[in-house]
Amino acid sequence: MSQTPFSPTPPNGGNSNPPVVPSGEPPAGAAGDPSATPPVPPKKSHKKWLFGCAIALVLGLLVLIGGCGAVLASSGGEDAMPVEQKTSVSATETDEGAAAADQETASDDEGADATDADAEDAATEDDEAAAADADDAEETNEETTEKATEEAEPVKAPSYSGSGSDVITLDDPGENVYYATVTHKGSSNFALWIVDEGGQDIDLAVNTIGSYSGDVPINFSGSPAALRVEADGDWMITFHQLAEAPRWDGTDAFEAKGNSIVIVDGVADGLTSVDLTHSGESNFVVWAWGEDYPDLIVNEIGSYEGTTLLPDGTMVLQVQADGTWSIAKG
Repeated sequence: MSQTPFSPTPPNGGNSNPPVVPSGEPPAGAAGDPSATPPVPPKKSHKKWLFGCAIALVLGLLVLIGGCGAVLASSGGEDAMPVEQKTSVSATETDEGAAAADQETASDDEGADATDADAEDAATEDDEAAAADADDAEETNEETTEKATEEAEPVKAPSYSGSGSDVITLDDPGENVYYATVTHKGSSNFALWIVDEGGQDIDLAVNTIGSYSGDVPINFSGSPAALRVEADGDWMITFHQLAEAPRWDGTDAFEAKGNSIVIVDGVADGLTSVDLTHSGESNFVVWAWGEDYPDLIVNEIGSYEGTTLLPDGTMVLQVQADGTWSIAKG
């Protein structure tokens, strides 16, 4: 069955004003005509049209929202899962994160332990190095102390004794310079020879008859290999370091008796004259030793009194005498 299309046009061509009633004629259903039918107001069809449009719009929106919800439901994945499942997944992720954090903390602890171990090893190595340094320093101090002790305490000079003729083999004196005090108790010839390594006599240190006591040089001009003694009685030879000899500084006169060794280092400076005396009956001989060789400045027999020059640079005087002798600056 065909339907007439709905037209939103109101009656009277869309004129909303009421129809005009001719003047002088009361409108139908006017007051005073009880039989007259009241006029029917025009239908308000346009309101229905607006209402229908609103309903259609609402339905369209509902369909659109429903479609979007379906699309979101099909593609949302994790967002569309139930709350309990989401909670479980979140809890799992939290547990995994905590485990990872614990593992990282453990790794950090292991790293810290390794660092502590390295620090302990380094400290141990430092302690060992310090101990080694301390040992080295102690050894060095001991060596220094031993060396200083050796320098402070010179090698003990040897001493020899015997009776009659004999030969004494000597050790290498090294840097030590010795003189010797020689004594003899006898009535015959007494001689002391200094011998080189070839067995040759190189110096006659003592040559006298009878008893004797005096000082003589041993290695002023070389390193002897032996001493040869000719005697008829007991004898003794005692070595001394040269630094132990008596010293004359040139201020006052110096006096001694018999064969003597005297240090005079610093007395002779340039042209230096000295007065010498001797009270005896035998030879009076004076040698002035410098750095390399001796100078013979006096060679007399018996008593002597005289003036001579002391060579510049003289360090030691070697005197041969049988009586008292003296020396003073002239």
